[in-house]
Amino acid sequence: MADPNEIRAVIEGVVSEVLSARLNGLQEEVVSRVVEKVEPLTVPPPPPPPAERDVTSAPPAAELDSALLNIQDVTSQADVLKAMLDGISKFCGRTALFVLKGSSLNPWQSRGFEYESTVKQNTLSADSGLAARAIKDRMPVAAAAAEFSAAFNSSVGNPFDGNCVVLPLAVKEKIPAIIYADAGLNKPGAFDASAASLIVRVTGLWLELLALRKSAPAESSAEATPEPAAPPAPIAAPAAPAPAEPAWTAPRPAVPATVVPETAPPLPTVAAPPPPPAPVAAPAEGPDIDSLPPAEQEVHKKAKRKAKILVEEIVLYNKKKVEEGLAKRDLYDRLKEDIEKSRIAYEKAFASGPAGKANYFNRELVRILAKGDASLLGSSFQG
Repeated sequence: MADPNEIRAVIEGVVSEVLSARLNGLQEEVVSRVVEKVEPLTVPPPPPPPAERDVTSAPPAAELDSALLNIQDVTSQADVLKAMLDGISKFCGRTALFVLKGSSLNPWQSRGFEYESTVKQNTLSADSGLAARAIKDRMPVAAAAAEFSAAFNSSVGNPFDGNCVVLPLAVKEKIPAIIYADAGLNKPGAFDASAASLIVRVTGLWLELLALRKSAPAESSAEATPEPAAPPAPIAAPAAPAPAEPAWTAPRPAVPATVVPETAPPLPTVAAPPPPPAPVAAPAEGPDIDSLPPAEQEVHKKAKRKAKILVEEIVLYNKKKVEEGLAKRDLYDRLKEDIEKSRIAYEKAFASGPAGKANYFNRELVRILAKGDASLLGSSFQG
């Protein structure tokens, strides 16, 4: 029988030979495996993809401001509604306007859908679903798109997230139309319901202001164009092909008539009041912008448009104060808070630019608020 010591020596020799032959290769293999595990730790991770804008994100100020200015830069009803849909389409994947007639919702125009003809095939009920809730509550309603209309959802395709928002267009005391909006069929589509809601609200106010202009008596201003007041036209269902504008007219608020008694009571004899001060002419229209470089011309035009919109909003929201101020010749004192807030908004945008010295805001205060007579603003006004 072999000696155990000899067997051990043979085994150690074989193991030593095998280890010697494998050592270099084993060392390289260990180093490669370690490098493979450590190398990713030395490379910075790739930047995260840009976050998608959703319903809760803040709307980009520049896009929103541009959308609102485009709405307030036109005066026909059809152009206003087209500008509204264009603006909403910047903040959602798809949008469509439906005109309310009786208990029916008739499609007018859309943005973002693959085929507008498919949208126009869907006449919906105003008595059920999300549209009925939006009309009843006069508030936007967000929910599953299938709750708006299963038939409409099936024909145009379910949005990628399955949700939509329905916005009522309020003009005075009526809801003549609703707007449908969703994120579209593709996931990258943006969906900002808060921006869409703001655009729709401003559109309603602008249509109301345009109706007020048409029903107001003719003004002496050179820019005023008198139009005969007419009763609201009845809403008519859209014909095929689609009409150039929705068949509804924004309600025109009634102009209160002055009640004159048939027989005036005898008046006490009093001294004749002093004649009112002579009207103070409105300031000049400003620089001749046609002689300016194109870039500066555009800034001046935007400043004039912004000033006009701000002053018109003051008139719209303060009708009683405006009437009293015109009668008492102290418009500025009565409307100082609103005027100065609007002035801050105007100057923040234009005071430091090429149109800063023109001060279109004061010019529009005189032209629109004071009807061209600066003295009606009162002695406190430093125009």
